[in-house]
Amino acid sequence: MMASTRLVAVLALAWPVPALAQDGAISGTVTGEDGLALPTVSVTATSPVLGDESRTALTNAQGIYSLTGLPSGTYSLRFVYPGFTIETRGGAVVGAGDRTVVDVQLVSLRTATVQELTAVVTGTHFAAPPISLPYAVDVASRESMQEQGSPQTVDFFKRLGANHGTLGERNSWYNRSGALIPETVASVNLRGLGASRTLVLLNGRRQVYTPSRLPGGRFVDVNAFPSIALDRIEVLKEGASAIYGSDAVAGVANFVTRQDFEGFEFTAAHDYFSGAGDSNAGAIWGGSLGASTNVVLSAEWAARQDLMPEERDWGLRPYPGPGGGGWSYYGNPGAFLMPSLTGNETPDEFASALINSQFGDDPSLFVDPECENFGGVNEGVTCRFRYQPYGNLIEKQTHVRAFGELNSELGTGTTLHLEGLWAEATIPEWRTTPSFPPISLYDGLQAVVPENPGRQALCAANAAAAGFGSAADCLQDDWYFYGRMVGNSGPGRELRRSSRTQRIAASLDRHFESFGGGEGHLDISASYSRASGNVNQPAEYAYRKYLAYRGFGGPDCGVGVVVDPTSAADMSLGSTGGAVAGQGDCMFYNPFSNAIQRAEQPGTSYTNANNPGYVAGAANSPELLGWINEEVDLFNTADLFVAEATFSGSAIADALGYALGYQFRRFDVTGTPNDAGNQALNPCQVPGDRSCLDQAGPFTFTTGYSPYDDAQTVHRFYGEIPINLGDWLDVQFAANYEFHDIASSFNPKVAARVNLSESDNHQLSLRGSLQSTFRVPSVDDLNTDQITALEYVQEVDVYGGLKRSTQRSWRRLHMVSASGGFVEGGH
Repeated sequence: MMASTRLVAVLALAWPVPALAQDGAISGTVTGEDGLALPTVSVTATSPVLGDESRTALTNAQGIYSLTGLPSGTYSLRFVYPGFTIETRGGAVVGAGDRTVVDVQLVSLRTATVQELTAVVTGTHFAAPPISLPYAVDVASRESMQEQGSPQTVDFFKRLGANHGTLGERNSWYNRSGALIPETVASVNLRGLGASRTLVLLNGRRQVYTPSRLPGGRFVDVNAFPSIALDRIEVLKEGASAIYGSDAVAGVANFVTRQDFEGFEFTAAHDYFSGAGDSNAGAIWGGSLGASTNVVLSAEWAARQDLMPEERDWGLRPYPGPGGGGWSYYGNPGAFLMPSLTGNETPDEFASALINSQFGDDPSLFVDPECENFGGVNEGVTCRFRYQPYGNLIEKQTHVRAFGELNSELGTGTTLHLEGLWAEATIPEWRTTPSFPPISLYDGLQAVVPENPGRQALCAANAAAAGFGSAADCLQDDWYFYGRMVGNSGPGRELRRSSRTQRIAASLDRHFESFGGGEGHLDISASYSRASGNVNQPAEYAYRKYLAYRGFGGPDCGVGVVVDPTSAADMSLGSTGGAVAGQGDCMFYNPFSNAIQRAEQPGTSYTNANNPGYVAGAANSPELLGWINEEVDLFNTADLFVAEATFSGSAIADALGYALGYQFRRFDVTGTPNDAGNQALNPCQVPGDRSCLDQAGPFTFTTGYSPYDDAQTVHRFYGEIPINLGDWLDVQFAANYEFHDIASSFNPKVAARVNLSESDNHQLSLRGSLQSTFRVPSVDDLNTDQITALEYVQEVDVYGGLKRSTQRSWRRLHMVSASGGFVEGGH
């Protein structure tokens, strides 16, 4: 089709029609900014003499077009070419037999975006294109992001050279200090200094941070911004505390929306890759309400399919060997310790006896004989478990986002701007391992008594596997299980995570005559944004495990535990009330492989075949496992209110400006755990107990949360003086004074740009800046509420819940930075 269209255009030039004797023609050449010809540009002519009709031609390979057979009259021309601005030319007069020449140079959309940039968020309060600024600003237009294949915001920042360590994929273990970041969140991390040290703005205004508590600083979730609503992203790649205050240590990323959009646009895309894929769809509408008001509404939906590790040949690695991560020392099937005990040991002596039975000079233990058939690795003292299949490479998730804005000229030089944002993200089936390992393997909690039906079945069928000559000998004394409750049999556990973001903002910009007759501006704004969401983890009750191992498990058994400081497990059986272990509503937990019919672990002997040693009557019931399991959930909120007033103007037109302003910020945060995970309600493993030392909650491995509620208030005063000395020198002086609840800081800045050479299509300049930046302690750094974190304790080779408290002593981050370089650009 394109070839034939071009051919028609060429033929029209080669053989002018006889109608030229009575009619006229319009012709010319269309070039780009570099002066090179642009082929296949669509040129359309309209005129009252044509009525409702129009005439169209395409430029040829030399950029030449010709519209012939035009009746005498005045014409308007419209030039359209993909990737370039649409140009119109009016007043082209055509007489009978005349040929009117109209040559046009089109401007690329990327250049147009740079030339049209205003100073909303480029590190100054005054309008200037980036190439004229005395500091480094990168601008990515909507078109350039699409050319890079970045339909979503997080994709753009992954490709940005100045950005390092972007969140946006698997973030679950991003922070070990009692808070988790869901996979739906995306961050900006300029210079790799930490996401909390990059200030993120939406239309030049601050946005609320993530709701999760993060000692060291929260950050803005840029996945809450609808990509279809964005016109461009401006990235200031140096500290900017003198202009923006705290947080702008590494730089600023400002997201500017399409406030002048008119019409309707719909986009849809699906990126397929083996085993999964990403989909998104969005729509935007813009129109006028009266002569001076414009409204833009947009909405977007995005979804990701989950990607399982087995979909990639590198996703599941063997052990041992290169890339052999994702293996736990504690599995199921597991190992069984058989210590020699008198029954009078202290807790420390008891733990030492179990350790000696595993690693002493005369060990007494055995590994489940089906360890390797179920996919484990038998190391003689344990059966390793590969948990990689239960951690998705990409989690299934959905995003719904909507944004709207209104811009209105109120007359007398006053402009009103209103905007609103709503976003929701969901992970419907966040997936993790079938169970977690115990915190301690030597506390006696996982006792395997002779009455355990799994042990009786093992001893009856294969006492030799445990090193005994007879079933009777095999059923003497207690054993202790070294492993986890559920392993290779699966299934993985799934939880739902969701988050929500809202924002409303308003501003009034008044133009008036300033000092000396110059133009002045008064900008008054207020914004409120809120983020909320939950972070959760599965958990296993310690006391319910204790009961299940002893045959008193189940929701209807009715037997409890009591605090017992003489026991290594810090608990013992309470009154049985006549209940008998393993009978009626009381159930045993069976840790042996004879409780497992098939493996869910890929590639094992029993993945597609039944375990011949499976004993149906000794299997663990879903009811029992469900009773032991729990969900620990923490619902977080973060609220940010910002009010600001800026007065700016020019003392000497185009040479000397000034800006003064004040900003008020209040940031409120809360965290509310569910009852099961609330450490204020359940600090110890025994229900109702408050005497335990660690007070990490009632679970093994998973910790609980303490409720928290805190706030931070900020007052900020700032000023700026830009100086322009013709085309060769631009200077910026700026300063910011900011004080928080317990801290304050003064930060000055000076920056300059010297134009070394300039021509019609070339510019070379030298620029540099010197400034101080700062970041005071965040609301979380100063929050003295306790945090219980799951951390690895190397001395005892286990993960444990460690409780921390933030001391209200602090030190602000203060940095002096200098930058400079040559800037080369074209017009």
